[in-house]
Amino acid sequence: MATILNLTPHAINLLDAEGNTLAVFPPTGTIARAAQQDQPVGKVESDGVVVEVVQTTYGEPADLPAQAEDTFYVVSILTAQAAKAYGRDTSDLLVTSGPVRDETGRIIGCRQFAVV
Repeated sequence: MATILNLTPHAINLLDAEGNTLAVFPPTGTIARAAQQDQPVGKVESDGVVVEVVQTTYGEPADLPAQAEDTFYVVSILTAQAAKAYGRDTSDLLVTSGPVRDETGRIIGCRQFAVV
């Protein structure tokens, strides 16, 4: 049996097709992240408001454990993509897929996990 560890800052609710909770993956307290660098590239004006535009790049992920047998890590899509870009095997990194929303449109869970 595999272990799934949640390296995001919030609980992940896995829901079935009827919206029933199948499992809840609480945050472990460790948050895997990719450092973000923003470089100004210009400005856009819309309706009298000027907004700066930046080019964002992501660095090597931090607080991402090494692979361990029968262990999967739930991370953000950005963290998984950064790990892949830095040459890490990402077969143990899971991202949420199939979002489930409440009546106000807020995401309350997911139907499955995906790999990048």
